[in-house]
Amino acid sequence: MRTDPARLEMMRSYFNAIAAGMGHVIERTSFTTFVKESADFATALATPDGEFYVYPKTVGVTIFLGLSLKRAIKESGPFKPGDIVLTNDPYSTDGLATHLPDLHVFKPIFSGGEIISYAWAFVHCSDVGGMVPASISPTATDIHQEGLRIPPVKIYKEGKADRDILSVLRANSRAPELNEGDINAMIAAVNTAEARLKEMIGKFGKKEVQQGMEDLLEQASIRAGKVIGRIPEGTYSFSDYLDDDMVSDVPIRLAVSAKVSDGKITLDFSDCDPQVQTAFNLVTNGSKHSFLYQGLINYIISEDPFIPVNGGLTRPIGVIAPRGTLVNPEYPASVGIRHSITMRLYNAVLGALAKALPEDIPAAGAGQSAIVVLSAPDESAGGRKMSVVEPMGGGGGGQHDMDGADGIDHASGFLKNTPIESLEQHIDIHVHRYELIKDTAGAGFHRGGHAIGLEFEITASESMVTARGMERLRFQPWGLAGGTAGALGRVRLHPNEPREKMIPKIDVLKLKQGDILSIHSPGGGGWGDPFTREPELILREVEAGLLSEDAAYQKYGVALKKNGEGRFAIDKEETSKIRKNRAGEHLKQWDFGVAREAYEGLWTEEASTTLAQLLRQLPANQRSHVKHLVHRYFSKEDHRLINTQAVAAVFEKLAGKK
Repeated sequence: MRTDPARLEMMRSYFNAIAAGMGHVIERTSFTTFVKESADFATALATPDGEFYVYPKTVGVTIFLGLSLKRAIKESGPFKPGDIVLTNDPYSTDGLATHLPDLHVFKPIFSGGEIISYAWAFVHCSDVGGMVPASISPTATDIHQEGLRIPPVKIYKEGKADRDILSVLRANSRAPELNEGDINAMIAAVNTAEARLKEMIGKFGKKEVQQGMEDLLEQASIRAGKVIGRIPEGTYSFSDYLDDDMVSDVPIRLAVSAKVSDGKITLDFSDCDPQVQTAFNLVTNGSKHSFLYQGLINYIISEDPFIPVNGGLTRPIGVIAPRGTLVNPEYPASVGIRHSITMRLYNAVLGALAKALPEDIPAAGAGQSAIVVLSAPDESAGGRKMSVVEPMGGGGGGQHDMDGADGIDHASGFLKNTPIESLEQHIDIHVHRYELIKDTAGAGFHRGGHAIGLEFEITASESMVTARGMERLRFQPWGLAGGTAGALGRVRLHPNEPREKMIPKIDVLKLKQGDILSIHSPGGGGWGDPFTREPELILREVEAGLLSEDAAYQKYGVALKKNGEGRFAIDKEETSKIRKNRAGEHLKQWDFGVAREAYEGLWTEEASTTLAQLLRQLPANQRSHVKHLVHRYFSKEDHRLINTQAVAAVFEKLAGKK
């Protein structure tokens, strides 16, 4: 590094202030609740090569820092001062845009006739057309069903708006005013960044600012390498599952092998399932992509809280993502639910690290971020209005030194809840309950976080609800180091009424006035032996209504009794007796829950890996179908036959009948 450390730290503060200031502009000028309340947006500054050299931690989402503008710059340049580019297309940007509702804007910033930086922003917009309101349906089979694709294109040329492009955008949305308002907020943000960066150049000089960018990236890379260097060298493998692809009951398997050597780590996703025919795919074009290893990024930042947060910290990370897999699908695979893949990869990557660092890694959190969206007729203006009801996270995983966070998983910690008062102002809804749910946290020395419950009533006819990213309704978030798995999520229509109905993951749910929907998210897994948790903590949670008396007894071995004032007290003698008699119940390193253990009792790691490797022999668009055929075959045969040899034989038999 060439910049004096004290001066570099001062420049880092300037850069952070500019990038965070962009975020505050978006917060204060955007139109939609999902942006200004839930904070699904981001801002950053990038080098002329497209690498983010500053990415604020305090405003907006944090999962884009390892992405690159490089391909989008190539597709839309050359540039002149005043140009601004818009895109939402994953395939022509190497996954900068990860699904179509994410609108990305960037602006080249010139100094002395050369581009010195790019100002970048994104928002998750309200609607870009497609099959359903809000543009995301899990059962979409083609990206063209998901809405309008916008390759990197200049919406401002030398400071003048391209009205033709803006007209096309308006014509392809159910909520054009909302989209346009959020686009204008991003335009204001990148313009603000341009003005402030030029002020900074005036203060420090162009060459020093350029050197500062490179030095911050190098500093992040060096410090990330030191964190990775503390991981014992070796190769660590792990897998986890999405419940299904919503066209069959066959789980989606996400597998990773992490090879650690010489301060670097390579994540190999070769044994992931093939791309699916529904919207559970993540476009990376085989390149490094922060959605693949967000868990590792968070681990690095946790181990070195003062590391510069920028693309440099991903430099020691390598990726292998074969074409035709879930993490590198071939066009025109649909991608709307790509964040479900991201969150399960978070669990898988941390699961692999837990084999190397069992004391440092948390249990699995809820592993979902179900964005519940309501669309209702707009009787005053015509068309439809829509709003995010809530981003439904769930409990975080317990850690060796603390309980899991209630109501929010560390894999989606950036999203904020929508205030009920604001929500009921914007859309036809009446929220009955929004609360933490009793007995949903995985038990442990440090328990998991409690799940969220949301219950709301529809107040307008012909309303529709979508809930992209709903997961863990089948496979529980795993517990670690003796902790137990967290509770499953669930969905009910008309809860607590005679006509109550349990329903599966929501695609598009058509509701009428007076219908009541209840959604419970999953709870986080626990960490450590629950019988070593302090009984006083158990008593406190029973008194707070988060734990039942029965769960205290069954999960923690804590017996309670009523005192003379009618309040609970710990029965110390009985508690000691219970815990002594049940010692040794929580010795498993992993608790995957009943459903996963039953599934892997049939489909072992070896059998699933063998099938994933065999499927790579087929064209990408045939692999998922053949996987379903193989699973269907074994579901009708003797389950004891599922081994590597039997899988290979059945594959050869069925692959020709696709």
